[in-house]
Amino acid sequence: MCVKRYFPLIGAAVIFGFGVVLHIAYQLSDRAAWSYIVSSVNFSAWELYKPFGYSYIFFIIIELSYLRPSLISFLSAKLIGMYVLCAVILSEAMLCRFIPLNPLISQLAAAAIGIISAQFAGYKLYASCLKTDYFIIPLIVSLCAMIFLLLMLSFFPPHWGIFYDFYSGGFGRYI
Repeated sequence: MCVKRYFPLIGAAVIFGFGVVLHIAYQLSDRAAWSYIVSSVNFSAWELYKPFGYSYIFFIIIELSYLRPSLISFLSAKLIGMYVLCAVILSEAMLCRFIPLNPLISQLAAAAIGIISAQFAGYKLYASCLKTDYFIIPLIVSLCAMIFLLLMLSFFPPHWGIFYDFYSGGFGRYI
């Protein structure tokens, strides 16, 4: 029972660790094609969200298999948490451009804050008596849309602010 009580904190550590590995996999794999889909290819806000978003989705599957919660309530709470993660990481990564630190350190700090916020938002929603079950269909549709965007915007990033790499001055992969 003690493990389940601290599972959001354990989950935040696992998501952060796996996300960091995915975050630097593009550079570590010598820019392999497979890493382009799941890893950060530059220091833009979207490329920061991508590996941690994948890690969060993967950890939802782990939680479902280990905790065996009420499926609809749990899934809706965790998917709302995923959008908290997206909002926090994207907003903080945009603000990190103005912090005179190493871009990797400032982005990883933004990711850590986003993951902790998302984990506890999902946990509190699931533990509360709020009826999030009503939102399951739109949340699943939006999850499919998010996965589609994570895949497609890796190859075709629009010229918007969240896709702009402030440090290299471009969009998309380094050449």
